[in-house]
Amino acid sequence: MSVQQILTARLNISSILSTTITAIVLTGCSSFSDSDYNMHTYRFHDSAKGFISLNDTRINGAIVDKGLFYPKSAFSFTYRYCAKNTQSAAADIEEFDLLAKRVCDANHGQLIHQQTGTWCVDDANTVQEYPLFYAKISRTELWADLCLDGPFVTLKVIENTEASRDQWFEAAQILGYQPYSSNRRLVVPDSTHGHLYDAPKEPVATEFWNEESEYIYTQIGAVVCLYNRPEDTNIGYTYRGTVHSVGNGMVKVAATTKLRGDIRTAPVLEEIEWHRLAYITAAANSWFVCG
Repeated sequence: MSVQQILTARLNISSILSTTITAIVLTGCSSFSDSDYNMHTYRFHDSAKGFISLNDTRINGAIVDKGLFYPKSAFSFTYRYCAKNTQSAAADIEEFDLLAKRVCDANHGQLIHQQTGTWCVDDANTVQEYPLFYAKISRTELWADLCLDGPFVTLKVIENTEASRDQWFEAAQILGYQPYSSNRRLVVPDSTHGHLYDAPKEPVATEFWNEESEYIYTQIGAVVCLYNRPEDTNIGYTYRGTVHSVGNGMVKVAATTKLRGDIRTAPVLEEIEWHRLAYITAAANSWFVCG
C-alpha cells in the first residue's frame, strides 16, 4: 500500500520513505527559531498523533497517564486503544516501531536503548549527545474481556515542546534519559524487539527528583502507588498505600492494596488478593500520586 499522508517540512523526504509502509506521518515545524527552544525538523509527537488518526480503531482510544506534575505534565504523552485482533496489534506495533526509526533518521538522529527504553538522540555516544525524543509501544492481553476483538495497545512519547535546550535536557534526564558518559552501559535488546526496546521500567530516573517526588516526600498520609514489573515477566503490579514516614530520600509506605498491571494505563482497577498491610520502602521518585 502507498503512504497515505506525508507532511513535508524543511527537507525532501521522498527518498527515505518506503511504499510498503501503510502510513508514515512526518511533521515538520518552522514557526519557532532554534533560539526559542530546540525544535528538531520533525516532531515525533505529531507523527504519533498522525499514526493514531489513520483509522477508527486507533482513534477510539484514550489519553492515559496524564502527568499532574512537571516535567511529565509538559513532555509526556501516553495513549491506549483496543486493537482489532492479535495480528492487527502486532502490525500496529511494527508500523509504529518503523515510524519512530524513520522520524529519527529524518532528524539525522540515532536510536539508543537504555534501561528505561529507546531514545532518539543527536551525536550518539559522544559528549555532544542530545536527546530528541523517547518512543515506546507495547501490548497486553490483560483485560481481554474489555477489548472485544484484540489486546490493548499502549504507546508513549516523551519529547520537547517549548522548553529551552537546557530545560529540556534537564527534564529528559528526570524522565529517564541517561546522558553519555564513559561509564554508561546501553541495553542490547534481542532481535525480536525491532527498533524500540520494550523496557520493563517506566522512564523515570532514580537519581533525580521531580515536582511529584518533592510533593510525596512532604505529604505524610498521601495516597501513593509504586509499579513493579520484574524483568523476566510480562506482567507487573501496582502497590497502593499511604505515606508512613520519610528519610534520607526514601519513602516508607503502608501498602494495603495490590493491583494487576500499571494502573496509570490499565483500563480497570483489578485488585489482587494480598496482605492486609505491608510496609514498602523505596526512593521518593519510585512512587507516584494515585489518590
